[in-house]
Amino acid sequence: MPKAARYTLVWSSCHQTYELHESQSNGVQDVVPESPAWLTWVDQVSSFAFHGRNGSYTMYKEHKQRGEGYWYAYVRVKGKLSKRYLGRGIDLTLPRLEQVAHELWRDIPDTQWQKGNDPVDQSDRHMLSELPTDPLLATKLYVPRLRPHLVHRPRLIQRLQQGMERTLTLISAPVGFGKSMLLSDWLTSRTIPAAWLSLEPQDNEPTRFLSYLLAALQTADSHLTMTKQMLHHPLQFSSMEAMLTLLINDLLRRATARDHLVLVLDNYHVITHESIHQALSFLLEHLPPWMHLVLATREDPPLPLARLRGRDNLLELRAADLRFTQEEADTFLIEVMKLPLSQEESALLQARTEGWITGLQLAAFSLQDRADSGAFIMAFSGSHHYVVDYLLEEVLNRQSPVIQDFLLQTCILDRLCAPLCDAVRNQDGSQALLDYLEHANLFLVALDDTGKWYRYHRLFAEALRQQLQQTAPALIPHLHLRASRWYEQQGLDAEIVSHVRTTPVLQPDLFIERLTTREREVLQLLLKGASNREIAHHLVLSMNTVKKHVLNICRKLDVRSRAQVIAKTRMQPLL
Repeated sequence: MPKAARYTLVWSSCHQTYELHESQSNGVQDVVPESPAWLTWVDQVSSFAFHGRNGSYTMYKEHKQRGEGYWYAYVRVKGKLSKRYLGRGIDLTLPRLEQVAHELWRDIPDTQWQKGNDPVDQSDRHMLSELPTDPLLATKLYVPRLRPHLVHRPRLIQRLQQGMERTLTLISAPVGFGKSMLLSDWLTSRTIPAAWLSLEPQDNEPTRFLSYLLAALQTADSHLTMTKQMLHHPLQFSSMEAMLTLLINDLLRRATARDHLVLVLDNYHVITHESIHQALSFLLEHLPPWMHLVLATREDPPLPLARLRGRDNLLELRAADLRFTQEEADTFLIEVMKLPLSQEESALLQARTEGWITGLQLAAFSLQDRADSGAFIMAFSGSHHYVVDYLLEEVLNRQSPVIQDFLLQTCILDRLCAPLCDAVRNQDGSQALLDYLEHANLFLVALDDTGKWYRYHRLFAEALRQQLQQTAPALIPHLHLRASRWYEQQGLDAEIVSHVRTTPVLQPDLFIERLTTREREVLQLLLKGASNREIAHHLVLSMNTVKKHVLNICRKLDVRSRAQVIAKTRMQPLL
């Protein structure tokens, strides 16, 4: 057989057309199939490859003793060479080329794919054979346009630039921390060649994911179009790993060490399919040295991050890095949004939002055309309807019922740990849920390095409390009471006060027995902080009688200590 074809006619899913590529110049030829120029070109060449919608093969012009040449299609699979007659040059229409491709690949028996040392994984083959038929959405393959209210962030752009020396950059933070805009600003300001893919939940399927991945790479290097044919003809490959191996080899052949390329996968948190995670892990392990992968996500992906971190091959940017500094908040509020705020008002708003960019934006939109900006900033909280609507839609409503219940039941706490959450929820399993919240970046802030104590982002906690007040107001006093009991058991009396002060008043008919006159007198002294000895002296009672009254009060209020008596009394109109 002659050597490999110099020209390749390819169906481009990205551009929805056939393109003629020339290997030596790495360019697309200005020849339209079935045009007069096409017929002239066909007469001048003796071979070319075809990668269509139905299959791939190489065409050769064979000359008989007399007359013009006749074209034949050849394809070799597992050592077996198949041949089909195409016709004369004038017969090489696109429908004819696709018809022969279909015939060649249709006639290859399944047994061909189950012989040899590298058998086909049937599950992979089934998965890869169900190809997406819808055209790819081109807008997902372009770097997002910079927004008009963008704040340029040199400190982070410098870190991203330095991160190109590593294999992976992971930007992991909750919604609204400006991940996508930061990447867009970086790539645009530094004019870095990039392949961008904005992922959606529908892309959580291996063939669809790989289709978009390859299409994104084609936007940065149009000569990778041949690689796209892997997805049209998956039976040629034993697994996704085999397909990625060809992709990596194709990348290495088509670029030099100076052709740095950044591949950005935005919104990677929508991907949960294990095969996709495994494929990306394989890609990370064998990524060309001039190529850099960036993942923007709301939660950490199940990739070998610890290994990359140990090799100093990972750059991580998290919420603490992405939050607006005071200087950046001043720039955004005063210079970009043109709000007539003082430095002190800007600092207060930055503190209330904890630098959460979307929180600052929502506050800025509300401040426009307001005369009482100072009063608004003092009152701004997570209960503002803009903040509540955003966090409910983007965060709370996207969680499972179990996570929603946990968030709402524990939002009353200023600090969280697993035993305290167990007590407040009156059930076990809080540690696993806290681990999930931390992994999922659900506005949980670690207060130590041991993973014991946490707190919610202030605006998030306030929004949750607003939702709890609207959906389950009767539950709130009981949550506070359980919290105060736990603190009392741990000897943390100072923490009880906050739950007493923030608990709504319960109705007295919740109690089975009412207090006697003497018990009320004892309770009044308890509220003043009197000891048993002081109560006995004041009421002229014996110590045993005082202890008996205190025990009766605890029994009637269904509590177990003096501290809990005080806490519950302040929640009840008992005196």
